[in-house]
Formats: sequence, structure tokens, C-alpha cells
Amino acid sequence: MFNTGKPVTGKDFIDRKKHLPLFKTYIDNNQNIMIKAPRRFGKTSIVKHILENKQEYDFIYIDINKASNLKSLANIILDSAYKLSGIDNFIYRTKNSLYELINSMDNIKASIPEFVELSFKFNQDKEDFDDMEYYLHSLDVLNAIANKQNINVKCVFDEFQDILKIATKDILNKSRSVMQHHEYVSYIFLGSIETIMTKIFEHKSSAFFHFTRVITLPALDVDELYKYTNKVFDDKEIKCENLIDYLNYLGGHPDYSMQFLQKVYLNSLAYGLKNITKQKMNIFMLETIYDNKAYITELINNAKTKKHHLDILNNMANDEKSTVDGKSLYNIRNSLEDMGLIRNISQGKYEIIDIFLKFLLSQKETKEIENFSIYL
Repeated sequence: MFNTGKPVTGKDFIDRKKHLPLFKTYIDNNQNIMIKAPRRFGKTSIVKHILENKQEYDFIYIDINKASNLKSLANIILDSAYKLSGIDNFIYRTKNSLYELINSMDNIKASIPEFVELSFKFNQDKEDFDDMEYYLHSLDVLNAIANKQNINVKCVFDEFQDILKIATKDILNKSRSVMQHHEYVSYIFLGSIETIMTKIFEHKSSAFFHFTRVITLPALDVDELYKYTNKVFDDKEIKCENLIDYLNYLGGHPDYSMQFLQKVYLNSLAYGLKNITKQKMNIFMLETIYDNKAYITELINNAKTKKHHLDILNNMANDEKSTVDGKSLYNIRNSLEDMGLIRNISQGKYEIIDIFLKFLLSQKETKEIENFSIYL
């Protein structure tokens, strides 16, 4: 109950059910889609919830963050593509078990011989290796296998904006030029840096403009989450003081809400707590914040790498006016947006996206952080 740390499926899939019909309709009709939302906001959960255990189509999941360069990304795609045809660990076998691989590939060699031969050639470690050509080849292999296997394939690229970290900007034009001709594969792009995803998919000058339906995934509906939680707690006769206030503070953040509720729920079961006071709820909230301190520290350290970025975040967290000049402030805010740390909410106004980052930055040395008293 209130599981965290992995994509949520089944009966624990909360609230997103209201978004599923539209998402599923797009996917069923082979529409390419892009879903953007902050980190840890449930993008992967909602896609896997729709795609897993479906008879109508197959899907492959590609995490861009697992690729250190364009060649390794192509390897991941090729391994996933050939697996659809029953060939596991294709890349490893091309280098270590070639005879076994050739024997196991008779059927697919007969169906797409030109692609299989090219895949082999690319993996012979030639000096003139072209990683861009290899990456585009991997996409074409996926489409060819889907065609010959007579299957409908959904290819999910998670954290797609990070492809710009392992390739030059022309990767977008090259990708679009190949993907747009694929009849047997539709693409789902997920991204947590909303400003960059917007630039890639919504700007008229971008290669991916009008290639996808754009979806912004909202936070969980707090009222729906409150009803769900009350039902779960009532079944165990657990009463929590001011529960709705804590859920409102978390703002429907899927991961943080689940972490907090899990902490309340499991502590109640473990220690027989039936009436949880506001003071105890404050402690649980503080513990949840500190459970995420390593992640928040990483965000802070990323901001530290650029001049004045952490200063601006501190100003925002503490409602202080910045002493940075107007032009520099504008550029820093744009940079913080592209880092996924702040968002623009109206003209000239910004907010820190992560509620726990804002809380920790607002704590001065003279304050007792242990006295979490937002609701007292």
C-alpha cells in the first residue's frame, strides 16, 4: 500500500485513471505523444500502466539516462528490437557468441537480411564508425522487425531531452526524418525538463513540431487522493489529525505524497497507532523530507555549479529580493528553468518546483529545522 520507488500499477494506481482514456485512445490509434512533467511525477507509471500486459501491441522502454553516448543508445534500441523477434542480448552475441547467434537468427535473417547484415557490420569496431548512422539504423531495424513480425510496437523514450547530452542538436532533425516514415512503430516521449521538452516539441522551428500530441501531466488531485487515503485508513481504523492539510502542502506530488502516506500507514501498523496527532504528523513529514535529502542535495549541488544560481534559489525560497542585475537575473532564471528547478507561473514570477527543495532552502541556521510547524 502506498508503494514508492518503482512505477505504480494495478490497484495502487491512484487518480491517474481520469487521464487514462485520452492517453489510451492516442496510443491505440498509433498517435505519437509527448508527456512532460517534473521529475518523479509518475510519467513512467502512467505509460507502463497502459502498455503492460496488452495483447494489441508490444512495447519497448528506452531510458536515455542509461546511454553514455549515441552508440550505447543504439545498442539499447537494437537489443530491444531484436528481442521482439526472439533474439536476446543481440549486441553481446555479435561479439562473443557469433556462431550461436547466426544459428538462432535463421528466420529473421531470411526476413530482413539487409538489416541483420548491417547490424553485424556496425559491430566490427571499424575506425570509420558513424554513431549517428548506427543510431538511425537501430530505429529502422525496430520498424522492420515490427513489420515482418506483424506486430504493433510502441517505443517509449524516457527523459528524451537528455538525448541532447549525448549527441549534437542535429540528432533531432535526423531522428524526425527517420521516425516519420515508420508505419509499424509509434513513439512516446517522456521528459522532466519541461522547458527543453517544450523547445523540442512545441516551437515552430523545432524538428519535432507537430510530430506528437503534447500532454502536460498534472499533479494528483488532492481531493481524490484524500478520499482514497481515508478509505485505506478507515479500513485499518487509523485516524489522522489534519490529514488534508498535509496533502495540500505536498500539492499532489505523486512520489512525495506516497512516501509520506506510506510512512504514516506503516508506522501506524507497526506500532499500533490509531489516533495520529498533528505533532506526530509533523514528525512524519519532516522524516519524509530528510529521506529525500540526498536527492535535494544533488539538486543544490547542480545549482552550485553555475554562478549565482543557488543565490537566486535561496532568494526565492525566502521571499527575498535579488541583488543581481536585471539582465543577469533573466538569464539565470532561464537557466534554472532548463535545469528543471523553477517554473514560470506568470509574467516575471517564478516558483521553485520541488516543495522539499524550497523547504530546506528556507531553513536558516538560526532556525530549529526539527520543529516542523507549518500547520501549528
